[in-house]
Amino acid sequence: MKVFKQIIFIFIAAGITGVIANAVNPKGVPFIMDKNIYALDTAKKKTEKKLPDFRNDPYDTTANKPVNNVFNGTPNKEGFIEPENISGTLAKQLFDRNALFVDARTKPEYDSLHIKGSVNIPYEEFHNLPVDRRKEMMRKYNKDGIIVVYCKGGKCEVSIDLAYDLARLGFRSVSIYRGGVHEWKESGHPVEP
Repeated sequence: MKVFKQIIFIFIAAGITGVIANAVNPKGVPFIMDKNIYALDTAKKKTEKKLPDFRNDPYDTTANKPVNNVFNGTPNKEGFIEPENISGTLAKQLFDRNALFVDARTKPEYDSLHIKGSVNIPYEEFHNLPVDRRKEMMRKYNKDGIIVVYCKGGKCEVSIDLAYDLARLGFRSVSIYRGGVHEWKESGHPVEP
């Protein structure tokens, strides 16, 4: 009986110590979930409040309030926020919230298959333009909007190159979906011919 009481006392003491340590830790876990924190788990979508759209509409640079980089990026020594690689799951979540998807492949590749609603900015053509022409071409897009750049996936790297070109033009939240259009299609997500 005495051993049982000691075990109970140890568990209670450990629990109290854990609660106190969590409470004083600035990165501690909250005891009550904040209603403004949204779960990324798709199973919880029904109970999730609707997040604002991240739409980066052409010709409408006032529609969105500035959005911090999804990845909390800070400018590097060259003065731009480096693009981040994202998973297919996060790409789909951003798609569902109307982020701008940019296909970096050639026009014929884009025309044959692309992520639904994406725009085509072929990297080779874009990169060979003078900087002033690139800026003029991108003027219609919100520099604070979320942009997801992709290509066909696999060893295709034009999405990386285009993402960096866009970031160097001052776009603050550029992501790279390395899985590309083929992974997107295989996952059953919307595509257009």
